[in-house]
Amino acid sequence: MIRTAIFDMDGLMFDTELLYVRSLEEYVGPKTGVAFPRESILKTLGCNHADFERIFPELFGTEISFSACYAMIAEWMTREIEAHGVPVKPGLYELLDALKKDGIRIALATGTSRPIALEYLKRTDTRKYFDAFAFGDQVTRGKPDPEIFLLACRLLSGSPETTVVFEDSVNGLRAAHAGGFHAVCVPDLIDPVPRLDFVPDAKLSVLSDAIPLIRRWNSPHA
Repeated sequence: MIRTAIFDMDGLMFDTELLYVRSLEEYVGPKTGVAFPRESILKTLGCNHADFERIFPELFGTEISFSACYAMIAEWMTREIEAHGVPVKPGLYELLDALKKDGIRIALATGTSRPIALEYLKRTDTRKYFDAFAFGDQVTRGKPDPEIFLLACRLLSGSPETTVVFEDSVNGLRAAHAGGFHAVCVPDLIDPVPRLDFVPDAKLSVLSDAIPLIRRWNSPHA
């Protein structure tokens, strides 16, 4: 029985991971002359701010500081979102509507900073769906540690055994699995499943595919 649900944000709810990649390839790289290989960029997906800062020199060198790079990423993405809005992933609204209709409480668990995450929710009119929020600055260990999901679960007054976590990244799925949650994968820029040492509870093409899945799990005849 699924009573609560936890959503990652970037790459899962919103197509912002692609914007992040583009910011490095199209703006930060050309402006600074620093190389940002796609393979290295993808290794940072799912990282919280502290983890990104820690691995930044190893992946991209020291020609540019992490803080300067992060500021340019934010500058480019802010302009892009101001011009075109926050790109919403297919099936998001349908799934959120269905979960609320079925009485399932929902939390957001994201390594993205609180102000940026809340701004994205405001721009997409999705904040109203969430009963709780867990942000990267509220935990000391980033994914693949399950700390942020366990926090979100406590805020929902739920338990991992009756909670489904929706994720797109390797680290996010590992965190969900480590915390004892039902892990559902909706791939974004890369398919994380081949890099896992376990099989997620489900792998879906779009978020709305989770509607019949969860209703089947919650069926008394399942």
